[in-house]
Amino acid sequence: MRTVRTRFAPSPTGALHLGNARTALFNWFFARRHGGSFILRIEDTDIARSLSSFEAAICDDLKWLGLVWDEGPDIGGGYGPYRQSERLSIYSGKAEQLIGEGKAYRCYCTKDRLQELKAAQAAAGAPSRYDGRCRELVNPPSVEPSVVRFLVPRKEVAFTDLVHGPLKFDTSAFGDFVIIGSDGVASYNFAVVIDDAMMEVSHVIRGDDHLSNTPRQLLLFEAMGLKTPAFSHVPLVLGADRTPLSKRHGEFSVKGLRDGGYLPEAVINTVARLGWDPGVGAVGLEEMSHLFSLDKLSRSASAFDEGRLKSFNKEAIQKRSGDGLAALMGPGAGSAALIDALKGNASTLKELEGLLEPFTTGPRIGEAEQAELSEEYARKVLSSLLSELERATSLDEGSCKSVIEAVKNATGEKGRRLLMPIRLALTGRHEGIELARVMKLLGRDEMIRRLKKSEK
Repeated sequence: MRTVRTRFAPSPTGALHLGNARTALFNWFFARRHGGSFILRIEDTDIARSLSSFEAAICDDLKWLGLVWDEGPDIGGGYGPYRQSERLSIYSGKAEQLIGEGKAYRCYCTKDRLQELKAAQAAAGAPSRYDGRCRELVNPPSVEPSVVRFLVPRKEVAFTDLVHGPLKFDTSAFGDFVIIGSDGVASYNFAVVIDDAMMEVSHVIRGDDHLSNTPRQLLLFEAMGLKTPAFSHVPLVLGADRTPLSKRHGEFSVKGLRDGGYLPEAVINTVARLGWDPGVGAVGLEEMSHLFSLDKLSRSASAFDEGRLKSFNKEAIQKRSGDGLAALMGPGAGSAALIDALKGNASTLKELEGLLEPFTTGPRIGEAEQAELSEEYARKVLSSLLSELERATSLDEGSCKSVIEAVKNATGEKGRRLLMPIRLALTGRHEGIELARVMKLLGRDEMIRRLKKSEK
């Protein structure tokens, strides 16, 4: 096998969604498994939509996931530059070379003419493809804007995809395609071929949505005499609506999950299993890279499973220390001991913050809650609880249950009429962890303070 060099090449036109994160993971795994290099390349030739802020956000998300690249726009390397916008002169030079060799030509067809051609082909039930009108122009216009088209030879393109196996494409399905636009910017297919060859990329691992680009790219590799990488096309990741996951599924971007309180190890373990089964439970990046194999990738599309993500995240939260979680959540999160006591009930950091709030900020009792606490039975329950607590010298979870039992015997209340007034007065909420645990965590003095405050 040639020296392994993989690349992740996002377009900085939006947030990093989970389908792209999986592509980055699989490329990183493969490079690490084979002692190779993982390259970050920014494909920013879409001038109108590419933003430096998106590039920075993508890099930040990759680092948050734990993916470190060996070469890239921020750290350089021996094959740069690593932004396509900084390589435009390379592409134009290669295009001129193809024109000089009779393998490409300038096309002067207007947008109107191309639209008319497309409409006529659609009306005839024919595939949309350029008809080659400018292929052999004798007297081309001297001032008209033009594009550069690659002259597609009529042949069958065959290759072996490392996921799908042997594949064949007939070039009659597409016409001579644009490699340099009228603005002088290289097309995706042209730029990516030149970059992959010049950066000596050995393996291209990407989504199935690029499968139709592969025959065009193979023709370009051949025409320029460049070494072809091995291709692996991974079936797409689907959202809950069963459509391919994309930037419009904003809640399932890496940033969306970060903001939603998910930990990187949970995201990694969920995303890596979209089309691949490592055969083990939750593991780290390095262990996953040792297990990764292209021949174990599924040929079928995978649906993102939020339930699996929450399960992995709950496990990840459990494994983190209270001090570590406090640092993640920031000032005001609560003590490490309190966090350790509550973290087992949370599936996300957001949920954990919600569980902590009644202990760190006190109960927030609105008008509706105050009306409930003003009921005669509720006042009787709280008065009895206060008396029991004032008599108690110390409290653990067992004695807290004894206190509740004593209040039950003294008031004759049970079930919701017994427990809800206590929970509301102590936490301001109707739901939460077991009431005896709430009482133990608050402690005797804090409960007395809160009960007296609720009386006012």
